[in-house]
Parts: sequence; structure tokens; C-alpha cells
Amino acid sequence: MTLLARRSLLVFGLIAIPFSTPCEAVESQTSRAGAVLPGGNSKQPINIQATKLDYFDKEQKLIYTGNVLAVQGDSKLKCGVLVIYLPPKGEGASSTPSSSSQVRRMEATGPVTMVSKDQVGTGNSGVYDKASDTVVLTGNVTLSQGPNVTLGDKLEYDLKTGQAKVTGSHVRSMFQPSNSDDTTAKKTAPSHGPRPETATQ
Repeated sequence: MTLLARRSLLVFGLIAIPFSTPCEAVESQTSRAGAVLPGGNSKQPINIQATKLDYFDKEQKLIYTGNVLAVQGDSKLKCGVLVIYLPPKGEGASSTPSSSSQVRRMEATGPVTMVSKDQVGTGNSGVYDKASDTVVLTGNVTLSQGPNVTLGDKLEYDLKTGQAKVTGSHVRSMFQPSNSDDTTAKKTAPSHGPRPETATQ
């Protein structure tokens, strides 16, 4: 069986900060419980596109390969191979994961990219586990929000609390300063006298 697959991106805060903004947190806490992707909504279906789909009925396993894209609400996951494990037969399993309740585990190999809004997480591989309600990226992990970037070995996202945590032997972050101070300085700078060094060419 062959399907076209969509990729999915994660959006979350840098180093253990809430994925949602304060005003969004209360409203989205209930809907994101049971979501498969960070920032996803459990009430929305999971749409997956790929070049190929292999379904193993006995194992209740689906393997999507080739330009995989999984989407749930505003959240997306992109990878090369995505393996989805469904509940055993007799526990509500079906041949297609139409909702979060029908997915007990996902394993993505990559590179893997997760995006939600303006935040992007990347890694060599990723795992969603329903039992712990977490999404974990491992291997050359990068978590970015706009110009701000954090690098590490592992990124763990708690789907219940909306918290993202980057860990590793050497976690590095780069945060770009706001341009508001520069704009104010330019407006208040005198029109005469020596120019600032940053203005010279």
C-alpha cells in the first residue's frame, strides 16, 4: 500500500519553558493531553503522508517510508521513516491511526524535524510514547525559536505539562538581543560629532 506522507514540526519553548504562552496554556491543557505531537490537539486527527506504507497486521505496526510528513492540528513531524505501533487487536486498533488513542508508540528516524508555530526541534531520531506521554529527540539535537538556538544531545517534551527540556554533556544556547535598544539609540543619537563604530563602513 502506498500513501503520500506529510511531515510535522514541533513548537515549544527553549530549555524547560512552557510550550504555550500563558494565555494559551489553560485553554489548551485539556486538548493537548493525549496529543501525539508537541503543541498538537488530541481532538484532531493525525494525517500522514509518505511515499510508501507497509502494514503488518499481526504486529499491528505501520511503517511509513520516504518523505514522511505527519500532521496533528498545527504541529508537524518530518522524517525519513516513521514506525507506528497500534494497540493489540481487540483494544480499539485499526489499520490507520485516525486519532491519538489509536497510537501507543511512534519511532521516527531521520533526520527528524518537529515544528509548531515559530519553534523547531531537530534530531537524528525521535520517539513518542503514550505510556509516559512524552516525545523525545536524540542525537545532534537543535531547538530553535526565531534567532534563538539551543544545542544538546537530547530533547524531551512532556505532552501533559507542555515543558521542553534539552540535556547533554555540553548544552549550548545562543540568544539574540532585542533590536529595540538599537532603534532607541539611533533615534536619540546626536546628528553631529563622531559616528558610532557600528555605523562606519
